[in-house]
Amino acid sequence: MKRKQTCIILTTLGLLSGNIYGENKDYKILKKPETFTILAIQNGRVFDENWTVFKEAFKDTNVKLKSGSSKNLTEELQAFNLAVSSGKLPDIISLSATDKLENLGMEGGMIPLNDLIDKHGPNIKAFFEKYPRYKMDAVAADGNIYIIPAYYDWYNMRASQGLFIRQDWLDKLGLKQPQTMEEFYQVMKAFKEKDPNGNGVADEIPYFERTAEFAHKELVGLFGARTGFYADKNNKIIYGPQEARYKEAMKEVIKWYKEGLIDPEIFTRGFQTRDYMLRNNLGGITFDWFPSTTAYNTDTQLKEENKNFEFIAIAPPKYKGKSYAPDARPTSFGGWGITASAKDPVTLIKYFDYWFSPKGYELYNWGVEGDTFKRDSKGNKYFTDKVMKVEGKNPLEILNNEGVQFKIGALQDYTYEKAWGNPQAMEFAEMYMANDYIVDPMPNLKYTAEESKKLQKISFQLKMLLEEMSQKWILGAADFDKTYEDYLKRLKSVGIDEAIEINQKAYNRFLENSK
Repeated sequence: MKRKQTCIILTTLGLLSGNIYGENKDYKILKKPETFTILAIQNGRVFDENWTVFKEAFKDTNVKLKSGSSKNLTEELQAFNLAVSSGKLPDIISLSATDKLENLGMEGGMIPLNDLIDKHGPNIKAFFEKYPRYKMDAVAADGNIYIIPAYYDWYNMRASQGLFIRQDWLDKLGLKQPQTMEEFYQVMKAFKEKDPNGNGVADEIPYFERTAEFAHKELVGLFGARTGFYADKNNKIIYGPQEARYKEAMKEVIKWYKEGLIDPEIFTRGFQTRDYMLRNNLGGITFDWFPSTTAYNTDTQLKEENKNFEFIAIAPPKYKGKSYAPDARPTSFGGWGITASAKDPVTLIKYFDYWFSPKGYELYNWGVEGDTFKRDSKGNKYFTDKVMKVEGKNPLEILNNEGVQFKIGALQDYTYEKAWGNPQAMEFAEMYMANDYIVDPMPNLKYTAEESKKLQKISFQLKMLLEEMSQKWILGAADFDKTYEDYLKRLKSVGIDEAIEINQKAYNRFLENSK
């Protein structure tokens, strides 16, 4: 498995480092400069033509992009809905919710890209032919391609979050890192009862989380249970909370909470919980993002107050012989397409294709050579002091302000993340990858407009019902054994069978597109 994955990684990077345009590296698309409009907002940041990444792309291609929406309108769905309702679409739309772009495409608002890619997109075409798994995210329910996705470097790095534990607390109590679920339970009990923070007060919180979703998703996920839809080994769509594994997991989580091993305010404390728990030397274990959680180990203020502090990622405890990490990166996170209003689709698909060329790939991930990155004597890229040594700002913030990895149709490069990220965090993430702990999420399934409308309504009710009952069960407001069967009946009443049927059809299409 590892050998096959390594091959895929190397060939992925090899494909994008090859030069389909030829050795002259001429990326010019137009003889004279031309401007096109784009609607693109990411995390409140409206597309800015002055970002160095897109200025360099303009210099290479003669294609200039200009924001087609107000810089004061920073919510992307609001901007998208306004553009659609006005009937005045820009040339390009980039959106996180690619299903909305695809639905717009099936209604005639976005151009099918299949033929354009075939005739004018050699880099994209080669990429899709080499990696059909990536292509699947681009194909809509009607078989057309309306978007080029923004891809994570999925083969290189799927890990996103891991199980962190206070190694200094383990050392103080003379405990080893837990290997099994029973050992994990005993460690939590020791954290609760044996005063690892040494203040003489039983105030330790063995397990804590930052959000209510994490509270019910990650806790049962450590047992291999799911809180959403997934495909089993026979390609049958399953809804996790209906399964025996979920029932087993929830009963254990209820027990942990009742014994005081889980934060009593786990559903209400809020997003600052991690910071509060660690800075006050109260929290022992959590499941959270690798980079941001690992950063506490190098926090100067925290280390001054507690010189022995060490919060490290460990292998999830084995349950029935296997370790489960219930969060993973998907293959993509949005994308862009060409609207039916576009004045020159051929030029735009060539511009899309540029970002899958050697130069475009490098520019998207690293910025402009000599500015944000340089190369060492062996040709390896590294970020400059402009990125790495700015007081009060992390490198990612600097890169984002240059337009690096703004949400467009392109492929992330995991080596970029390693170059600016915390080395210890990268080690933890790679350990999770190498040992196959990660439970991959459901692929990005594609629905027809009718399916999407039905599923949206049912999914909202399923989500509300799951959140309601999981909180009641964990907090003890409802007896799990007495109410679980009633919960299953309520799932039926809100349409779980129809939701499974819709997802099965979409998954079957997904499998068909992989052939």
